[in-house]
Amino acid sequence: MRLIVFLLIGCSIQSAYSQHTLDSTKFKMYYFGTLLSGIQIGCSNCTTGNQLTASAYLINGFQLTKRFAVGVGVGADSYQQWKTMPLFIHLSQKIVGTKNALLLQLNSGYSWAWYDRQEYTLPNFQQTGGIMIHPALTYQIGIEKWNLKFSVGYKSQVTGYSSQYEYQSFQGLVYNETTVKNEFNRLVLQIGFGWR
Repeated sequence: MRLIVFLLIGCSIQSAYSQHTLDSTKFKMYYFGTLLSGIQIGCSNCTTGNQLTASAYLINGFQLTKRFAVGVGVGADSYQQWKTMPLFIHLSQKIVGTKNALLLQLNSGYSWAWYDRQEYTLPNFQQTGGIMIHPALTYQIGIEKWNLKFSVGYKSQVTGYSSQYEYQSFQGLVYNETTVKNEFNRLVLQIGFGWR
């Protein structure tokens, strides 16, 4: 998975540089914003079947060339018991078209996480977020300074929690520590709109 992400980033940077040298005389950089929401499909315990949970992003950035854009985003994701808030870098490369276009996109960053189950009451309970990686293929329909987006992608999100407490037993003082790490892998379907 990491190799795929590095290849996507490398191809995007190389393509952006070569495109920039071709378009620099006839293109003016501009600001853009995008709001996306949708569902995540996957399972934490696959014996009970797939789960549908919510996902939403707000992305702001700059269209650097006719084909390459970079931005920063914030989101809100649900994984049933877990809720996360990712802060991420957004890279977007137009593969085909300009106004009506097919885009290859990568969102990658860190998510803060909250766990809302009974374990939250354990002593010294600590919840941790982790790395979020979300490559996607997006179709964009442009209408003047607005656009409509339909996106399908794959998201990997790491979370975890730990608790530590001590109690008195017949053998003396006993320390008990629990650590749980999760990696959620989801198919992500989103729809949204953008502006410039």
